[in-house]
Amino acid sequence: MASTPPAVRLPRLVQWLRYGYAPEDFFLRAQRRHGDAFVVRVFGQEWVVLGDPEAIREVFTGDPEDLYSGEANENISGIIGRRNVLILDGAEHLARRRIVLPPFRGDHVREYTALVRDVARPQLDWWPVGQTVPALDHMRDITFEVILRAVFGVEDRPRLQRLGKALADLLTWTVEPRRILQFGLLGPERLEANRSFRAQVADVDAQVFAHIAERRGDPRLEHRSDVLSLLLRARDDDGAPLPDRDIRDELVTQLIAGHETTAALLGWAIHDAVRTEGVMERLAAGEEGYAQAVVHESLRLRPPVPVVVRRLKRPLSIGGMQLPAGTTVAPSPVLVHQRPELYPEPQAFRPDRFLGAKPPAWGWLPFGGGVRRCIGATFAMAEAAIVLEELARTYELAPGARHPEKTGRRGIVLVPRNGCRVTVVGRLSPSPGPSRAPAAAAPGLPGRPDPGP
Repeated sequence: MASTPPAVRLPRLVQWLRYGYAPEDFFLRAQRRHGDAFVVRVFGQEWVVLGDPEAIREVFTGDPEDLYSGEANENISGIIGRRNVLILDGAEHLARRRIVLPPFRGDHVREYTALVRDVARPQLDWWPVGQTVPALDHMRDITFEVILRAVFGVEDRPRLQRLGKALADLLTWTVEPRRILQFGLLGPERLEANRSFRAQVADVDAQVFAHIAERRGDPRLEHRSDVLSLLLRARDDDGAPLPDRDIRDELVTQLIAGHETTAALLGWAIHDAVRTEGVMERLAAGEEGYAQAVVHESLRLRPPVPVVVRRLKRPLSIGGMQLPAGTTVAPSPVLVHQRPELYPEPQAFRPDRFLGAKPPAWGWLPFGGGVRRCIGATFAMAEAAIVLEELARTYELAPGARHPEKTGRRGIVLVPRNGCRVTVVGRLSPSPGPSRAPAAAAPGLPGRPDPGP
């Protein structure tokens, strides 16, 4: 057995830049040259990138005590904290997952879908007929308000605005290029010593802890279904409640993870739907299962992140390679989703491939896999399907540029580089009346309320 896979032979800085600006091209070129396993060097780390479904199955079905995800994601702990389901590892992670997962299942998700429509309909009413708009920005508005209201259950709009501003200020640290450079160069510990960064986190913490304290004394706590209320009612295996710090870390994790990735999913889905004959019409008609198929295909063709990572706590055999303890393995949705034996014409946007069919085992990985699969996956896909149908019923859209957009970044999330610009050709449904401003617009949106700097 091989002990190590071949390494990409480019200077570290070049690899870092290629991963940062064109990760799909970087990985696909490396796969063509080196095969389904190769080593890249980015952010001061070495990753063994995996593109073979069988090797990925071995990673995702391995013993959680042998494959740590939180340790491999330590570089984002300065923002989301260390007491959450993304950073905890081993038995502690499994115990926390049992507590955090219920709000994102079954009846709770169905309750949240009504919230999605309540948020999406008035926000979609903003789109100007006859003009070209950045759809990604509008999708970010919607997903930001949805996640704020679903997680915190805040209905008072001034309070929602204040909380949204604090979170938007912090989110800029995760998406601005100069901040990403700071993350990569400084690492989490040195970054947390940065005075400006500490001030951003302190502002978020003050508001989040205030919401926790207020909700804990709410006489209606037992009847509320928002994530904050459910976490306050949750108990661990010993019957103890979660500490406030742990609740804070879980809330911020869900806000950041559930906002940018869902907006990116919607941006790419709109980008490809308006360029593919018949897709928007079928969405508008509400064809059974079609919106879900569009979501699945968009996540296949445009996965939100290029890799998921695990760190080996002991030597393991993966994909026929003997890898030492300390190795970081990185299953790549970008590579798996482009395999022609799994997806004929893999570069084509074909939602029908998922109509009435489930994704192939270990061949569809936009939310990771195994015991660390994203807990908000079901909610995100349901939200995206609803928004796509509402948009398709409201407007006739056309591509805003002749050529498809290239991939850009918002932090670690892959997005349409120019914001998925679409032209609003006409309105298909009558306006419901005067529209209201978004409760908490995502940072950096021109011409609308902006809580960010």
